[in-house]
Amino acid sequence: MQTLMRRVTALLLITMILIGVAAPGRALAGGNIGPREMLTLYYDNINARQYESAFNQWINPPDTYANFVAGYADTSFVSAYFGGFQPGYIGGIQGRVPGVLIGYHTDGGTVAYSGCYELAYNPGTTGIIQWRIADGNFQPMGYVPTENAIPQVLDRSCYTNYLADGVYTSAQAMLVDYFSAVNRGDYVAAYSLWTQPRQTYDAFVAGWATTTETVMFYGAYQFSGTYNAAESGRVPVVLLGYHTDGSMEAYQGCIGVSYSAYATVRWSLWNAYLQPLPYTVTPDFASITAVLSASCYAGA
Repeated sequence: MQTLMRRVTALLLITMILIGVAAPGRALAGGNIGPREMLTLYYDNINARQYESAFNQWINPPDTYANFVAGYADTSFVSAYFGGFQPGYIGGIQGRVPGVLIGYHTDGGTVAYSGCYELAYNPGTTGIIQWRIADGNFQPMGYVPTENAIPQVLDRSCYTNYLADGVYTSAQAMLVDYFSAVNRGDYVAAYSLWTQPRQTYDAFVAGWATTTETVMFYGAYQFSGTYNAAESGRVPVVLLGYHTDGSMEAYQGCIGVSYSAYATVRWSLWNAYLQPLPYTVTPDFASITAVLSASCYAGA
């Protein structure tokens, strides 16, 4: 009976964070900054001419500090917009964040760039250094997007997650798309990825009210062992949920997915099996990689 209750509790916890229902056990109130917020603060520092603080966010700066500062000599202000974190590879804690940068020059000119920043999770830390910049690839845009057009520009994959006909390349690509949609507030797109939604759309949206950003790390896809089953397989994940009060929640487990050769995008969400991931400061690398390499069906 106790084993059954533990399984039921774990299922409820993962369902809470995946479909947006507030979950208990939030830890570390204050001081937790997600990847998107870090990049926003990075440009806040640049706009405030706090160049050293911004420069220190780079793991290996691409240029000298003097050249970094000189690069902003004719820039009066940068408006920066970012999407959600997209994990880069199976078992990794590094990924990319899409962005749009609009620079206002001292001569009155305006220029826009779009691209992605490569970020690395920095375990055991809080504050702005919880995420560090590893690389960046931004290209000039042929126009300056309006406020309303920016979400469309941010709706992009920093990796190759789609085939030519728009089909997801993998179950993980669908999960990345799901959390990217949630992080940019496109709840219609996120909700549509559920095969059988566990709640109404309004309740789904309301459940994300205090979540500023959700980060996912993933492992390899694991086949259920049964063809034509509703749950085709599972993907081991670690989820970090950042909240408006500066707190963070961490969960470990697996997400069940469905595959249909006849569906538009092939992959969809079926179910979820998570429980809290224990940690003291922030989850360490060894704990994360252990979860991402674990079997999703052992003892199921």
